[in-house]
Amino acid sequence: MSRPLLIALLLVAGCGNEIRQRLRGVQAVIAQARTSGAYKCAPKELALAETHAEFTEAELAYGNHLGALDELRTADTNAKLALEHSPEDRCNPKPKPQEVPVDTDGDGLLDKEDRCPKEPGPKENQGCPWPDTDKDGLLDKEDRCPTVAGPKENHGCPWLDGDKDGLLDKDDKCPIVPGPSENLGCPWPDGDGDGVIDKDDHCPTVPGVPPDGCPPYKLIVVHDDKIELRQKVHFQTNKFKILSDSFPMLNEVADVLQKRPSVEVRIEGHTDSRAGRKHNMKLSQDRADSVRHYLESRGVDPVRMVSVGYGPDRPIDDNRTAVGRENNRRVEFLITRQ
Repeated sequence: MSRPLLIALLLVAGCGNEIRQRLRGVQAVIAQARTSGAYKCAPKELALAETHAEFTEAELAYGNHLGALDELRTADTNAKLALEHSPEDRCNPKPKPQEVPVDTDGDGLLDKEDRCPKEPGPKENQGCPWPDTDKDGLLDKEDRCPTVAGPKENHGCPWLDGDKDGLLDKDDKCPIVPGPSENLGCPWPDGDGDGVIDKDDHCPTVPGVPPDGCPPYKLIVVHDDKIELRQKVHFQTNKFKILSDSFPMLNEVADVLQKRPSVEVRIEGHTDSRAGRKHNMKLSQDRADSVRHYLESRGVDPVRMVSVGYGPDRPIDDNRTAVGRENNRRVEFLITRQ
């Protein structure tokens, strides 16, 4: 090996070591900011610092020292901002001394949570005894007509059609509100008030538009089992940094997840079959992680997202053609919990 080439290799290795040493310092600031309560007072800066610190490690793993320096600078700036904006006495104050618990009536419910602190009662009735207001032998908690006496077999109500919907109260699940017999006498609800009743509404907690009751999006389609992307998530060539033209589409995905807090997703990264399998597995995992970090920076709880890289193992088209390979390079969102 020539002497100039040997010197160049030693300089590159030294640069990587210096970046790693600086990265450890930035990670220490991030840890201090999180301890001081940055997750509450400066969540955006903290998330950006953590994300770009991870990007720095990834760039180092690829041997891209210039890219690692760029990511490190961004991580360092945001780590310092997160710490600056998170004074511990305001963002992570010490807990106040706890009050001495008192349970006067000894029913297992503390007085501060007990509506009847001097009279024992079950926890499910907030510490008060169950009454039987109409004296029909059925406690109010089991009595559908607690102020009118009725037989136990009719849930404490007289045999009536109180809501005049053509269904006797004994068969009516909503005896005081008229509703169709096919819904057992209850009205079809429209919980989100969008004009699409819940039985036909695919998004019953989020206002939308007919026929499915879900909000319209330009770049995605929400199904029961997945979030379909109408465009590709674009990355830098052979890297995992997301290009800005994909931000609007990912912002729509973030909006869906924020409006549907019970939904959990698996973010899948896929590649074509070119290059080595080990490289493709890592690249697909890094790209899936990058998308997850982006959604987290948009306010989505990371606990609700799992990122997995499948590399070339799950093609959807023929890798022998350019079009097939392009189709195989993709990111997908699978809904794992509604």
